[in-house]
Amino acid sequence: MAAGASGPTMTFGRKKKTRSIWDDPDATEVIDIPLEQLHPNPFNPRLVYRDEDIDELTESIKAEGGVLQDLSVAEVELFLEYWRGRLAETQPEKLEELEERLGSVPAGDYVTLIGHNRKLALERAGAETAPCKVTNSKIPRARLLGLPENMRRIPLNPIEEALGFQGALDDGMLQAEVAAQTGCKQPHISRRVKLLKLPAEVQEAVMDGLAVSEAETLLDRLPTPEQQLQAWRVMKEEGIKAAFAAAKVLAPPAPATPTAKPKAKPKLTPASPVPQQQKRSPQEPPEESPAAGADAESKTSNSGGEASDKQIEQASDGTKPSPSAEAAELRAQACRTILELGVPSNPRETLRLLAPALLAAPNKTARETAHEWLRSAAKPIGPETANPESYFAEVSASGDTKLTAHVALAVALAVAEQRAADDSRPWDAQDRDYLAHLKAAVNYQPTDWELDRLGGK
Repeated sequence: MAAGASGPTMTFGRKKKTRSIWDDPDATEVIDIPLEQLHPNPFNPRLVYRDEDIDELTESIKAEGGVLQDLSVAEVELFLEYWRGRLAETQPEKLEELEERLGSVPAGDYVTLIGHNRKLALERAGAETAPCKVTNSKIPRARLLGLPENMRRIPLNPIEEALGFQGALDDGMLQAEVAAQTGCKQPHISRRVKLLKLPAEVQEAVMDGLAVSEAETLLDRLPTPEQQLQAWRVMKEEGIKAAFAAAKVLAPPAPATPTAKPKAKPKLTPASPVPQQQKRSPQEPPEESPAAGADAESKTSNSGGEASDKQIEQASDGTKPSPSAEAAELRAQACRTILELGVPSNPRETLRLLAPALLAAPNKTARETAHEWLRSAAKPIGPETANPESYFAEVSASGDTKLTAHVALAVALAVAEQRAADDSRPWDAQDRDYLAHLKAAVNYQPTDWELDRLGGK
């Protein structure tokens, strides 16, 4: 049955004011409806229509002499009547969007429930009408209808999938029901919906090609949208992975380098004798100054995993810390950030870190360092126990395998840092592995002093 300029005439046998989507069975015949009377389903999850996809479908339509499957449509008047009432009760904030898309559409037009891609391709193929079936009974399922077809024909991007799944959930469906109707597994639906918690800018990046795994890393490691957005911008600016960007966002501010204070010169009164060193002959070698002695002491062995006492005193006096002390502080900061992020997902990497610590039999200092790192995290890790030995005993007795692995990682890092901070020994392959892990986990950049110890590697 051909449609006139005002669209096909449908006879329902009831007065118009009493009609509803349930009054009449769906049309079984196929009718040709002018393309200008077909409007997109406002709940269609697809946000991006790629020219190449539509062009491919257009060529198929030309080759076949038309579409192989009819479009499924609903009358705009009945569509609006149903969804205005439903959204007013469940999602009043969505009413404005519905009115913006369909509120000014002529009552005799139709909403394309299934087949909007085909409608676009028909337009490009030069067609004036599309073969359609009027399926008003499908109006309540308008949010879900486009999902299976879109996913099967021209795949949706992850955010479009998420919007489609969320729309079905907003309609009261369970994830298991959505999974059954779309052919997706329930965990996939859950992961996609979670993407909608990302800031809009990051969602747009996912639509433009950002890997879902990277987006999920931002969600898993950063608790707030502000941090996620900050990390995404770091990723763009520095060209780094999400894990590294998250680590940078979570890292505490780098300690400010103390400004050296000039030492006050002793005041000499006329009665004061001239110090002996000022009477020294030019041929005599100068005596070593106390400051030089302090510098020499600052280069002695440091086996505690942190800056040595002399280095700390030196910094507190206002002088610049030694390169060794600065590097140790930066490494400790990197270790804290790693612990903030949690245990590496790669079990081999975790074992590679833990094995040397087990062989070294962590001493009291390493355990105390690990305890301090864990307890001083932004969100303290493990029991609220100030005594390190009691802390580790509680962790061992907890039976929490995830926590135990987390604490063991902290001890392994502390052992590695203790070895690296010992200036009396040259660095070896184990130290190189330690710095390589810091780089891989949080994009740690070795200092010039560390590169020198590594042999320029």
